[in-house]
Amino acid sequence: MSGAERAARPHTVREVEQKFRVHGLFRIPDVSELAGVSAVDDLGVIEMESAYYDTPDLRLAREGITLRRRVARGNGDDEGWHLKLPVDADRPGARDEIRLPLDAPGDPPAELAAIVRVIVRDARLKLVSTLRTTRARQVIRSADGDVAELVDDTVHVVGADGTVAARFRELELEELGGGPVVHTVAEALTGAGAVGGEFVAKAVRALGPNAAAPPEVPAPDAPRPKDPALDTLVAYLATHVRALRAADMAFRRDPDDAEAVHQLRVAARRLRSGLRTFRKLLDKPWAEQLRSELAWFARSLGALREGDVLRERLERHSDDLPPDLPASEVRLVLVEVLGGKVAGARAHVGELLDSERYLTLHDHLVRAATRPLVRADAERPARDILPPLVDLAWKRLDDACADLTDDAPDELWHAARLAAKRARYAAESVAPTLGSDAKAFAKQLKKVTDILGEHQDAAQAAATARELANSDQASSDAAFALGVLASLERAHVHAARARFAQVWPQVRRAKWRRWLAS
Repeated sequence: MSGAERAARPHTVREVEQKFRVHGLFRIPDVSELAGVSAVDDLGVIEMESAYYDTPDLRLAREGITLRRRVARGNGDDEGWHLKLPVDADRPGARDEIRLPLDAPGDPPAELAAIVRVIVRDARLKLVSTLRTTRARQVIRSADGDVAELVDDTVHVVGADGTVAARFRELELEELGGGPVVHTVAEALTGAGAVGGEFVAKAVRALGPNAAAPPEVPAPDAPRPKDPALDTLVAYLATHVRALRAADMAFRRDPDDAEAVHQLRVAARRLRSGLRTFRKLLDKPWAEQLRSELAWFARSLGALREGDVLRERLERHSDDLPPDLPASEVRLVLVEVLGGKVAGARAHVGELLDSERYLTLHDHLVRAATRPLVRADAERPARDILPPLVDLAWKRLDDACADLTDDAPDELWHAARLAAKRARYAAESVAPTLGSDAKAFAKQLKKVTDILGEHQDAAQAAATARELANSDQASSDAAFALGVLASLERAHVHAARARFAQVWPQVRRAKWRRWLAS
């Protein structure tokens, strides 16, 4: 079987479930008597054996990720290779289960291992636990249909020598249709003595405390103004390294997801900008090397991200062409030319994420988010150290905007956009620590970056439409229409300049920056 055939097979199921710890003699209440329950179907008992794979330091488990091979005996439909990924930090019971059939014995299938490559990197995936489970199942129905599945699992943890090393029991209540009956059943279970409110995967319970340890890059706590500036730096780096990892896995799951590429690039740019903002607190050679690698990575994503944006924008704005112009021919040229470039760029990004250089960069980012190399000033209070760093970014923006006029070249407007992004990112990096004044300033700067971002997109779109109009790919009629489309995009450029002229004096008001001098 070819890799291409195997790659088409994985499919994803969203599961939302609650887990309940119970003792061996716990009796499940009769849920058929609960309000809203119309029927309870007993699906019988199945036997399952699940082999869990992880790195030696249990990186997957520590991220809330499980990778297993499950074999079931009885009336079960849960066989296969399963990769479970958390989807919402606020709903720990919500996970995506990506499935492959049991035609790949032994090591985990490459299709699933590739999705978590950014977590695993060069570590080896190995068998870390085997669980044998006896599962009793029942489906709870309301008048509207299936509501939930309630399973009663007795789990045996099997040691390396094949003997049972531990045993526990738990209940799972998985939503099928949702609704108030699910809450009613959950209340009945807790009322009978089941312990809910926790979500611990079976493999984590079996593996013990090491599997429940913090992930490589823990979610940061919010620093306080009196805390060392280092705490704000670490929180910022951790936030955006985590965002980069999430976007990486999203792209690997679906390379056609334009938002995943956007978030990858944003995370890289925010990390690079943060190292620039905090550079007076950092070891210079260390920070410059990391910034250089982040710049390389962000540039490597540029062709795909910009190609996606340009194609979507020009296709959308081709609807604004006069009705006597061949908009359909224009869209065909866009698909043929930009579509081909985007496809090539997408393949390049896939190769990039598996490159040794990128994975090494990620190793460095993990260390940076936990143990950055800093100077002594990083230990001083954030309220003393951070405002001047933001003020410096602001002054660079103010200087960059001084010469922006309606007839200024696009390059000056683009330079102002970059300065605006750096200033906004600087304000946002300290806002969790310094509070409402910093947040308000960042909100003002977002107005500027939004306008200048629209300016840049319109300018690039106009240039691309003009280039296509002068190319061999377009017929004479399509070339004329592309020229008109370029003019329409230039009208968007000037509209953005007019909006900037209105907004900038308000953003520049001193009241937004008083906290910088405090």
